[in-house]
Amino acid sequence: LYLTSEKTRENMSIRFSLIVPTVDRQKEVEEFMRGLELQTFTNFEVILLDQSGTDLFEDIVTRYSQKWPLKHVRCDIGRPRYACNLNAQYASGEIICFPDDDCVYQPDTLARVDEHFRRNPALGFVTGAVLNIDGTPTKMGRWLTSSQQLTRDTVWRGIIEFNFFIQKKLFDQVGGFDANTGPCCPYGSCEGPDLALRLMSKGAEGWYDRSLLVRHMDKAVTINSERAFCYGMGMGYVMRKNHVSTKMITTMLIRSFGGMIINLLRRRFDLATYYWNTLKGWFTGYFCQDATQAAKDTD
Repeated sequence: LYLTSEKTRENMSIRFSLIVPTVDRQKEVEEFMRGLELQTFTNFEVILLDQSGTDLFEDIVTRYSQKWPLKHVRCDIGRPRYACNLNAQYASGEIICFPDDDCVYQPDTLARVDEHFRRNPALGFVTGAVLNIDGTPTKMGRWLTSSQQLTRDTVWRGIIEFNFFIQKKLFDQVGGFDANTGPCCPYGSCEGPDLALRLMSKGAEGWYDRSLLVRHMDKAVTINSERAFCYGMGMGYVMRKNHVSTKMITTMLIRSFGGMIINLLRRRFDLATYYWNTLKGWFTGYFCQDATQAAKDTD
């Protein structure tokens, strides 16, 4: 783990630190950087968390480090959220975020977030929704339809990790992400809602801006069974850990079970299998020993 490139901005405090984990996605990282060139708010730094083990990003680092502060960190840790936590130590910004390497910010993304925090300094975090990479409506999740203050029940429809901006001091206070959640972990999802719930437990306010949109390629609903099971485990684990209400648990189970039955009747066996494996994963995650211990730790 070492720092290979950095351009500093003299006599100016950094407002945003963007930590971008990536593995072998040169084209996607280039598109992300081009999106940053269009930002109307320019007080930010980028920390490129490079897990490729090659020199693939040297040209990108060289070019874009002339445009804004860019820290190139090589890291061979296989768990992205653990790596994000570890590399948050390099972040100089007042606000920290973790964009995917294959997402693209709208030109006003950082300006909108900055305005939210300046208008309400008590805000702990700001989130938004998603557009498909081509600007069309996304199929990634069921999003809240209006801007609102987030609650323990609405975080499940108001947070996605690549459109999640947090006061750095609060991120540090709660210890960042749960490193057992997210990509490449058994509990493969819901690291964002988990972090939001822990921030709320410390008194932080969260705001969902329906017009704060980040572009990201849609993922197929019919992801393979192993991933559906892993995603379900993440949701079950996070719900148990954070003592989520019976109402929210019931809603989640009804939706998944209903989705399975409806798609069986429609003979959409791929979707039915997806919902079934999500359900199995949820029960496994909710009743596992890790979730039991995590729930005791948060009592």
